[in-house]
Formats: sequence, C-alpha cells, structure tokens
Amino acid sequence: MLREGAKQFSLTLPEATVSQFAIFIEEIQRWSKIADLLSQTDPETLIGKHILDSLALLPWIAAGSRALDLGSGAGFPGLPLAIVNPGISVTLIEARRKRAHFLKESIRKLGLRNAKAYEGKAEHLSQERDLQAAFDLVTTRATWNISLFLTLASPFLRPDGIAMAMKGPRLPEELKETRDSIEKTGFSLMDTKSYTLAGNEKRNLAFFTKSSP
Repeated sequence: MLREGAKQFSLTLPEATVSQFAIFIEEIQRWSKIADLLSQTDPETLIGKHILDSLALLPWIAAGSRALDLGSGAGFPGLPLAIVNPGISVTLIEARRKRAHFLKESIRKLGLRNAKAYEGKAEHLSQERDLQAAFDLVTTRATWNISLFLTLASPFLRPDGIAMAMKGPRLPEELKETRDSIEKTGFSLMDTKSYTLAGNEKRNLAFFTKSSP
C-alpha cells in the first residue's frame, strides 16, 4: 500500500525505507495512548491518510533544503519527509510535551540524522537566533488557519523562502475568506496544487512567498 501510494508522487521506496516506516508506525501505536497522538492508528489509516499525505510535499522540496514543520503533532509531514529524503534537513516544532518527547524518541529510534525536534510554541521558538530566517520551507498540516500560520512561519523563513499550507477540500473557500488577512501578513499566494488520497479524499497545497520584509 505504501509503495503503490508513493508512485502517484513519482517516488520509488526501497526496502530499507519501508522498514523504517514500519518502525515509525509501531512507535505511533505505542505512544498514542500516552501522548494522545491519533484516534486511529491501524497501518492502513496511517499510510493512507497521514504518511502518503506527507509525501505529497516531496516533489516540491529541492535537494539540500532546510524544512520546518510547525505543530508537528504525530510527526506529519516532517518525519515521513526526513525518512524518504536524507538529503533534506527537517526540523519539527511541537508545543505539547508528550508529543515532543514522542518526536524526539522516534527520531532516535529511526536513526534520522537529518531531523531534529523542539518542544515549545512557535511564537517563542521564533526568537531563537539559530532558528530565525533559517529555513527554505515552512509547512504545517491543517493546524491553523492560513493567516495565523503565515504569521507564525514568517520569522523562520529566509527572505526568498516558501510557506506551504497543507489543507483539505475547503482550501479555495478559506483563501477567499482570509484574503485580506493574508495580505496583512506580508505574504502573497504563489500557487496551489491538488491531489487525491486513498478513499478519494481530496487534499490541497497552497504555496506562499513573502511579498514584503
């Protein structure tokens, strides 16, 4: 299921990568009762709704990029991106302590040298010198409305970086509803992309660039 699903994003997953995802799934199942990660943790749901959704970003992430996953929760999309592409650097930010511990333990268990997790709120961590204007790409997966996400993402992005919002089928309506507040964040909409997951679930990506300092 994982291999077949990845093909729609032009990805071929080697055996070692599939094995890493098996470990990742086991960690989610083990931690879900402790950290309240996800309500459904069967492999089919994790692969079809979460892992493959995360991998949809890869075609738009350049080699060598530094990516930041805000409000990472159970590690989506950050950890699947780090697993599949060792050539990118992935930083995950999560405010809730137990979930942040899960992320750090998963990174250790998976042996990911290209991933790092921070515990704390985005608005506080954005004041850390090492994280300011340090990323080529900042993303989040249906965590905040678009204007709030862009406000939080702004301090982390380098001047020509991209903010990428992962959204469901209501993206066009949300863009209309938040048009004025998006402009106030200093970002402009660059592009949108649509794709379909298993079960005919519609997903959308919205790409934003800074239109002012």
